[in-house]
Amino acid sequence: MYALRFDEEPPARRSVDQLRGIEGARVRRSYQLLAQQFGVKWSGRNYDADNWDKADVANRCLSAATSCLYGVTEAAVLAAGYAPAVGFIHTGKPLSFVYDIADVYKFETVVPVAFKVAAANPGNGERAVRLGCRDVFRQSKLLDRIIPDIEVILAAGGIARPEAPTDTVGPAFPNPEGLGDAGHRS
Repeated sequence: MYALRFDEEPPARRSVDQLRGIEGARVRRSYQLLAQQFGVKWSGRNYDADNWDKADVANRCLSAATSCLYGVTEAAVLAAGYAPAVGFIHTGKPLSFVYDIADVYKFETVVPVAFKVAAANPGNGERAVRLGCRDVFRQSKLLDRIIPDIEVILAAGGIARPEAPTDTVGPAFPNPEGLGDAGHRS
C-alpha cells in the first residue's frame, strides 16, 4: 500500500505504528501544499461530523470528496468479495479496509478536487465536489484500477491466494448476452 500510494518503498524496519506516523506527516504536508497551490486558507483537517456547518469550506469539501471516494471504494471492495472491516492500517471500524484502499488514491483524485472547489467557493460546494469527483473518477479510470490494485496489495505478503472451494455454486441466474455496451442493462 505504501509503495502504491507514495511511489516508493516504505522505510525498512519500521513498525506499522511508525509507518502510520510517517504517513500522517506526509498527508498533513500534502494538504498544506495543495491548499497553497489552490490559494485556500488552511489551518488543518478539522470537522465535526455532528455539526457540518461548523467546518470551514475546505474541510467540508474534503469531507464530501472523501465520502465520494469511500463509496466507490466500498462498492469495489464488496464486488470483489472482500470484507470492508478487515483493514491493515485502519482498524476497528466497519470500513477499515475501504479506508486503507481509498487512501491509495485519495491525493491523486479527490483531494485536489476538494481544494479546487474550495478555492472557487461556490454556493453549493458539496454538489460541485461530487461532480468533480465523478469527473476525476472517469478520467483516472479509478473503477478499473481498484480491484487489480487490491490483488497486488494482498499479494505483497507472498501468501498464495486461496483456491475457490470445489463445491462452490455458480450464479442462480446466468447473465444473458446484453444488447448494448458493457454499461447497458437488458
